[in-house]
Amino acid sequence: MEFPEGFAPPHLKNKVLRLLHTLYGLKQAGLAWWNELNESMKELGFEQLKTDTSLFIYKEGNQIIVAIIYVDNTLFWGPSKAFVEKVKAVFMKRWECHNLRKAKEFLQMNIH
Repeated sequence: MEFPEGFAPPHLKNKVLRLLHTLYGLKQAGLAWWNELNESMKELGFEQLKTDTSLFIYKEGNQIIVAIIYVDNTLFWGPSKAFVEKVKAVFMKRWECHNLRKAKEFLQMNIH
């Protein structure tokens, strides 16, 4: 990668930079993010479905949560709101994200 215009010190003008991790917008950034997400979901106790890799299942006793991930949107669903909120809070802390609102729509599908 070349220095951004105006940021190269004069003595390093003909040098290039070596990336230590992916940058947003690079073609490999999406795959790097997805690999990191998959690993963190495993660490949180989720199991990825083999038939649909964007679906993750979390089981604890007789409780179950389904997480649907699409790009940078995530929907958590389960029969117990308190249990979903507890697990979702751990996910949100790990990914530093926010709970926007009660989902009424996801990927142009209405939720009732």
